[in-house]
Amino acid sequence: MTKSLVQSTSGHIFAGMLLMDMETRVSCELQLEGRDERMLAAFKAAGPHWSQTEEMMRIGEHRSVIYLVGHGGSQTNFAPLMHAARALLDAGGFGVKVESAGLAHQPNEWRRLCNELYLFSAHEACVVYVSAADVCSCGMHNLGLKDAVVATGDAEDAVELLRTFTRYVFAEQAEIRPGQKFSVASDAPVYRVVDDAGPRYEDSSLFNNPYGFWRLVPATETGRVSKRRAWWRLR
Repeated sequence: MTKSLVQSTSGHIFAGMLLMDMETRVSCELQLEGRDERMLAAFKAAGPHWSQTEEMMRIGEHRSVIYLVGHGGSQTNFAPLMHAARALLDAGGFGVKVESAGLAHQPNEWRRLCNELYLFSAHEACVVYVSAADVCSCGMHNLGLKDAVVATGDAEDAVELLRTFTRYVFAEQAEIRPGQKFSVASDAPVYRVVDDAGPRYEDSSLFNNPYGFWRLVPATETGRVSKRRAWWRLR
């Protein structure tokens, strides 16, 4: 693949173990590893929606693994990593797995996300939702934001609630403070936003969010009419 990178017309240059975008001059580190027998299982776990496809079966045929290492913490930082991963796909890669979120993408789906960054597709690329006693988002730290959590029994569709909330926070660059209230529609349940410790990961886990977590707690009042998809009221 390194030869394909050198010959690529993706707008990136490969030198040493760095991959640099020639337009933005942003670079990220490459770590090249040999075949990893665990990779197919890891991709299936992180991409269950395409686990039975021919594209997934190709993951099992891989001969090498390339890790992209760079700074997240904002869309400005994360977008170049997305484009760098696309360059690897164009050079012969089989798929993309965001290790800091545990989310795997098919090649053409990743290309679509890169093309739609103006539609805030970075959120879709790096944020996943995990269900247990609580439903938690994971990956918002890639965008420099807190993740969110809600108790499973506190929402009819907890995943969709968190998806709407976290996307709203990202897309609107909303300034959120503890005590604010949130609702996905004027007639939908209202939640109070409070600080939360979030789930416990190992200290070395890439899932750890240094920015923290918001917890959505059911409030007792209904939302007010608004033209926006999400409704905020300050107390």
